[in-house]
Amino acid sequence: MTDAVIDLSSMRPRALLALYSQILTELIRRRIVWSRNAPAGDYAELLVAEAFGGRLAKGSEKSWDVRVGNELLQVKCRVVDPSSKRTQTFSPFRSFAFDRCVFVLVDSVSYRVTRAIQVDRDLVEGRASLSAWVAGSRLTVRNVLAMTEGVDVTEALQRAQDEVDVRGRRADRDQ
Repeated sequence: MTDAVIDLSSMRPRALLALYSQILTELIRRRIVWSRNAPAGDYAELLVAEAFGGRLAKGSEKSWDVRVGNELLQVKCRVVDPSSKRTQTFSPFRSFAFDRCVFVLVDSVSYRVTRAIQVDRDLVEGRASLSAWVAGSRLTVRNVLAMTEGVDVTEALQRAQDEVDVRGRRADRDQ
């Protein structure tokens, strides 16, 4: 099946929101995402778990998202609009109780992983800026892309994304 493109321009806002809800319901049924929050975060966590053979944290876990062996990974995702001139930041860190962070960038139109970088916690903590406004520490996309010490894991996440597109989520990746 080819990817269908639907012209949404004539739909009213409530109809668009209803369609969005139906799409989220189907993604939840397929266990690709597990909440009704914006799906990018859940999706990135799933891709990291799939790419590295990890297990997703329980929904109540606030410090990390994926366990790979004894290593705890935090996942931060940002949907990137290349045409935007605004500073794009990842969601805040409210804890640094993890070993590494995987920063995932996805294209705002296709949701394709465009970049994924794995960074040690000490480096993340050292480079993040404290923000009282969000009660946490933040990093911009630009800051992360400038981290030459990080490991590029883009291809691993793109492979996982391709596999999830074909077969769905593995049963052994349950939360």
